Amino acid sequence: MRLLDSRRLTGPGLLLDRAGAVLDLELTDAERDRVLAAWRAAAGQLLDAVGWRGETVAVRAFAGGASVAFTAPSDALYAASELNEAGWAWAQAELAGAPPPDLTALAHTLRATIAAERKPELLALRDAARERGVTFLHGEEQVSVGSGRGVRVWPDHAIPSPSAVDWTQVHDVPIALVTGSNGKTTTVRLLAAMAAAAGRVAGITSTEGVSVAGRLIDGGDYSGPSGARLLLRQPEVEMAILETARGGLLRRGLAVERAVVAVVTNVADDHLGEFGVQDVETLARTKLLVARAIGTDGRLVLNADDRVLVGAARELTQPI
Repeated sequence: MRLLDSRRLTGPGLLLDRAGAVLDLELTDAERDRVLAAWRAAAGQLLDAVGWRGETVAVRAFAGGASVAFTAPSDALYAASELNEAGWAWAQAELAGAPPPDLTALAHTLRATIAAERKPELLALRDAARERGVTFLHGEEQVSVGSGRGVRVWPDHAIPSPSAVDWTQVHDVPIALVTGSNGKTTTVRLLAAMAAAAGRVAGITSTEGVSVAGRLIDGGDYSGPSGARLLLRQPEVEMAILETARGGLLRRGLAVERAVVAVVTNVADDHLGEFGVQDVETLARTKLLVARAIGTDGRLVLNADDRVLVGAARELTQPI
């Protein structure tokens, strides 16, 4: 058994419906059940010990390993990752017949780590944005509410109280999410061209960079959450079109909580094997995480010629 990866989940993912901490483990089929049982027991005791009794614990097993996770406050995700790793170390020690850790001392250390990371003002602003139905983003040492023409941005060290924000100036611009195995960047470009032809200032993220109205903001692969945050904080943007790659969905989860449309171009077997995604059906579920951002007044656009997508769409409730 071996720890492959430890990461923060900042949005909904395959295991959790909100922020949390995830471990990816390499396990043989013979040892999987007892290892996962040991981790569940250890993680459960640690969550109780630090006062996180209401969090959700999740396990996803696959051939050769498993992913284990739990939800956690979004202003304490580094501490949550430390707790998850401590639970894994505890499980390993138990399975090896070694003495268990000093729970009191370990919980004291973890509580101190949580307290040092917590930002109650961050959660207050997030909750206020959610109540008003506007985007909230945190990352790159910044926090923002709204998007594009309606965005307001502050540095991490100067987060305002909700009462100090002029919410009449905060709003969202239309956001489109584009994912799939092939054709994402082409689709993003086509949508941007359509928006420009309609007289709108379109911003895009893709594997080639972040640009607004054809002007490059930054080059490189920005098809994940960091690219979404960079674009949505550009105040000239009137429409945002976000390439949403499989890697970012699996590593960090969904970048935004709401969008007006999401597109899934197709699902192919050319990106299997990472993060325990070993078949196209699971890959389809990963791609279809974008559906969680679509409300009853939005649209999910799927490739009707893709058999796997058509099958997976039967479980969805969003307008297609």
